[in-house]
Amino acid sequence: MIVAAGLVPRWAKATTARGLSLEALSKKSHHILVGTPLASSPRYETIGGQKRIVTETRLAIDDEVVDAPGDSEILVRTLGGVLDGVGELVHGEAQLVLNERSVVFLHARADGVLWLQGMAQGHYPLRIESQRRLLRVSPNLPALTASQDLAVKRLPGRELVEAKRLIREARAR
Repeated sequence: MIVAAGLVPRWAKATTARGLSLEALSKKSHHILVGTPLASSPRYETIGGQKRIVTETRLAIDDEVVDAPGDSEILVRTLGGVLDGVGELVHGEAQLVLNERSVVFLHARADGVLWLQGMAQGHYPLRIESQRRLLRVSPNLPALTASQDLAVKRLPGRELVEAKRLIREARAR
């Protein structure tokens, strides 16, 4: 009897994205801040000629890293969500979890709507450990193709104060 070991199905990670250096992520972002998602609302929007689900999240601005808008709250749009019993998952997009404080890198499109720069690459949830606020990598981060000075390799595990310093230095270069 011959057994074909290679016939066992496995899930493959097919999503890859070009990795952004800390300098590129910082310089391409219009606003970099610490924020807490307060509420979210999914809706349909036409993107690239197709009807897609997007989620708008109301974010409280807790702290400025670089160029935070003057408001105390902003709306941030992400791709995907659940609406009318239909779910749309966009691999590589950040999931902004209600009441989970994060460092976010935001890009304002021509229409003024704020999006996460680099999708999950622009989202760093904070965890409290021994009274220290440490950055984590976004859970939906895809495999990345570049390898030099990636923001997702430099920021996770850093205390918030140190991460702010690195971000400001990278943006000033």
